[in-house]
Amino acid sequence: MMYDEATYFARLRPGESVGNPSWLLRRVRSGAHLADELLERDGEWRPTRMLIAAERGEIPGTLRPVIAPLAKGVTNTVRKRFGAVRRALEQQQAGDFTLRVAAAATRQQEQPLDAERRADFAGFLTGAPLVGEGPEGAYRTDGMWVWPESIAAAILASGVEPEGIFSHHIASRRFFFPAWIGPEIMDRARRLLETAAASDGAEPVREANVPGRPPPPTREQRMAALSSWHSEWERRHAASTPFRPELHPGEDDYNLHYVDLEASPEAQSEFTARAREILGQDPETGEPVDI
Repeated sequence: MMYDEATYFARLRPGESVGNPSWLLRRVRSGAHLADELLERDGEWRPTRMLIAAERGEIPGTLRPVIAPLAKGVTNTVRKRFGAVRRALEQQQAGDFTLRVAAAATRQQEQPLDAERRADFAGFLTGAPLVGEGPEGAYRTDGMWVWPESIAAAILASGVEPEGIFSHHIASRRFFFPAWIGPEIMDRARRLLETAAASDGAEPVREANVPGRPPPPTREQRMAALSSWHSEWERRHAASTPFRPELHPGEDDYNLHYVDLEASPEAQSEFTARAREILGQDPETGEPVDI
């Protein structure tokens, strides 16, 4: 949408700042026309009535003005984060991750979730593709976790979060899940539920590996791979990296690490992107993927 001017606002939960708000809104003017828009989790601006409702005090949260450069920065961050989410969802839809079963339990926290966050969790938990029946009733999956849909009722009723790392996974995916999961992944999920039904519940139930692939690397294996990549990267860029010991007087080990210090920005970016992949992170943002 082309507009003549825009005024930005952050709607904040307690403890939030305008630099990292739950909601970023804007009021745009095009000629005599005024429109309110909300920056959605995918980084797109869409029409909303939230700003009017916040101004009228009809919904909770603190409304604060935001200067345009800061709003642009928040927008860019949201879009970058969604790029990482999209890449992770593509991997989930392709079956690249081992499946694990989420416990039906929830965890207490100091402050219960507000109504909007409860709805976010419930929408994720009840909207993802349906696997079938399991020990706790209907189960769903996003291609990485398999969970009982019944968790949503507890969250809506009392404002508790799903237990453990599963809650972090949902939030890190910004409450997105693949719209479609293929039959092979569904079959894996059903087999995992059979394993869960036969277990005593003492240990988390998870696939040992993606069928036809080796098990996920351990932390020790990741660190060894990172060391190997660093050595390869140094060899690759040693000849094209300037050697300038005169700029580093007193650094006796400069000759051993000069590539780390002097490599071009492009070479540094190459190293960082691959290092993040080795560590199970998104190559562009560094956010954990396998959670």
